[in-house]
Amino acid sequence: MWSKDGGQFEFETGQLLAKGGSLGFKVAILGAAGGIGQPLAMLMKMNPLVSVLHLYDVVHTPGVTADISHMDTGAVVRDLVGQQQWDDALTGMDLVIIPAGVPRKPGMTRDDIFNINAGIVKELM
Repeated sequence: MWSKDGGQFEFETGQLLAKGGSLGFKVAILGAAGGIGQPLAMLMKMNPLVSVLHLYDVVHTPGVTADISHMDTGAVVRDLVGQQQWDDALTGMDLVIIPAGVPRKPGMTRDDIFNINAGIVKELM
């Protein structure tokens, strides 16, 4: 791992404790079924510092979770779909990552896509 000044520093996984003193970090990805969320979920699952991974989206999260769960790591993966599981997706998390949004479509300006995606993130907050 690298520090801000460019120098390298080392640490042992056992030294890093999540909220409440448990080993590893609990991470939630909101928008986990999308084009950015899926590879991000895979990277988080591969990270040895992650112990719990919540994958949340409005649709298709169970399929992503099934794929990611086959990776042989210690992180426990849970799928959460829709507004009714919103609170469960965030409860106890140390880190929440929001790649949720819609892709740019033909004819859309950057302002259009920004306003749509800003509305999605605002709704999630």
